Amino acid sequence: MPVFSLLFALSALSALRSCEGAANDGLRALPCPDPADIFPCVCTTGSENHMTMDCSDLASEDELARVFSSNLPFTKFHLLKIEENQNLRVLREGDLGPASFSVIIINGGVLEEVQYGAFAGSYSTAEVIDLSRNALTEFPFYELPLFTSLSTVAVDNNVISSIPVLQSASLKDLNFGNNIDTIFPETFANLPLLNYVILFDNNLSNVPKGAIAFSSTDNGYVDLRSNIIGSIEVDAITGLNAGTLYLNGNSLSVLEEDVFRPILEGGATVYLNENPLQCGCDVAWLVLNPALLALTPEATCNDGEALEDLDPSIFEDLC
Repeated sequence: MPVFSLLFALSALSALRSCEGAANDGLRALPCPDPADIFPCVCTTGSENHMTMDCSDLASEDELARVFSSNLPFTKFHLLKIEENQNLRVLREGDLGPASFSVIIINGGVLEEVQYGAFAGSYSTAEVIDLSRNALTEFPFYELPLFTSLSTVAVDNNVISSIPVLQSASLKDLNFGNNIDTIFPETFANLPLLNYVILFDNNLSNVPKGAIAFSSTDNGYVDLRSNIIGSIEVDAITGLNAGTLYLNGNSLSVLEEDVFRPILEGGATVYLNENPLQCGCDVAWLVLNPALLALTPEATCNDGEALEDLDPSIFEDLC
């Protein structure tokens, strides 16, 4: 073969291999978009082709909008992550473009508002929305029924003062810790799959009738620790079954039988330590019933004496 022909053949073969390599490099990059198109966000792919979009280094809301208006070969992401970001204050409608997510984690930042429709692309896909540890004051809770797969919402450690009556056919776990000072009747009563309600470290002073109602067959879990709760209305919390109610670290001075007997008779364990219980005749019904008393472990009077150590004869004779 002439030298020129040989050189041409080798050159053509080298070019072909180069093209194949470029194509293979492109295939290896899929399903993520071109890194240059989405900078400063970073896309990675895990098992089952699950794409994670990490946008923790965003400089502004406009930059977020630019990223998700770029060329996205695939728009079905598994996880959106924006952590410890000090620039994103408003999550605007349309900023996430056509993208959908199963898990949304935006925490540890300065986010103040989520606009209605900001997560519209994830109405059918979102399973977890975690917006904890921000400066959130506004969230479109009335939009929750549109999320058909959403099971967990966490907005703890924000500055949300109150929440409306929630409605959702899919929600199971809710975390509103370190936020609110008020809950209303039926706030957590229209959630048929509800399992966990976390309301610790708020400024709640009262739990109104019908506020929390579990309707599934699972055992409920309610965390009301470290509030200033001094009163709980009859039927404020129903359907716990053999679940758990944390009320330690509150301001309860009496244990009203009409309030607590149905909860304990349903099999729930109730934690009452660190309350200023007077331990007068208001606890006679409990002290004289060993089976129910056993469901209040660590409960103490305001002088530190455990309820389980109280002399039943005092209550038999004087109450």
